[in-house]
Amino acid sequence: MYLVLSGEGKSDIGYCNNSIGYCEAIEFQPRAMALIIDQIIDKWFVNNRNYSLSCLLHHQVTYISETYLANISLPQEKKMGFPGKKKPKETKYFYENARSLAAFAKKKQDELNISSNDKRKVIAILFRDADGTASSGRGEYDYKRNSMNSGFKTEAFDYGVAMMPKPKSEAWLLCAIKPNPYQSCNILESASGNDNSPNSLKAQFAHALRSYPTISNLEELLINNQIDIDKIQMPSFLEFRSELEHILDTI
Repeated sequence: MYLVLSGEGKSDIGYCNNSIGYCEAIEFQPRAMALIIDQIIDKWFVNNRNYSLSCLLHHQVTYISETYLANISLPQEKKMGFPGKKKPKETKYFYENARSLAAFAKKKQDELNISSNDKRKVIAILFRDADGTASSGRGEYDYKRNSMNSGFKTEAFDYGVAMMPKPKSEAWLLCAIKPNPYQSCNILESASGNDNSPNSLKAQFAHALRSYPTISNLEELLINNQIDIDKIQMPSFLEFRSELEHILDTI
């Protein structure tokens, strides 16, 4: 199995140790969201196949930055063909990002000589924060996720997964490191995605992280299992995990 990942910035899924914005595993520096993806996959294989599988450890990963993804050429008539009525520019962004990532993943599949009936698969995961205001509600989140899934579908790519924390990745991580970890975490999804808002999620997360003075970075908490992803029971996290595990079920 092979992963194609795309994030928003250096602090979510990871980044390339080059100036290109595209890299294979040897130049990829994984961050928290990539480790979470890898742990979900590894736990699924342990539970269902009785062996461990880490795509990161086995260098089965390609990373594409947001900027690189935006420069992938798509046929103009399809690119403008977002289904239904005219859609807001924001949701069109998610749709076209998913289409571009799917197109790239299919090329990677060809490079790896993976045929349609091969048991090996390329899985593409598109990370984007939901952001939005506290009052935007579930509808905006669903609309953005559906835009991503429509993009994967337009490219006839069955192994694309939308990874969209609500309102942003700090909410998932804060659930695990706040003073009462894993308890009443759903309320975090109703917080504002604006980093400048009073008591923002980013500020809460930074404050909570100071409770781990011996930890040099967030990734250590995941690597050392001080963050237990099985205990994160937030709707947006469970939605992502369920979709990823459903794809693993079909392989």
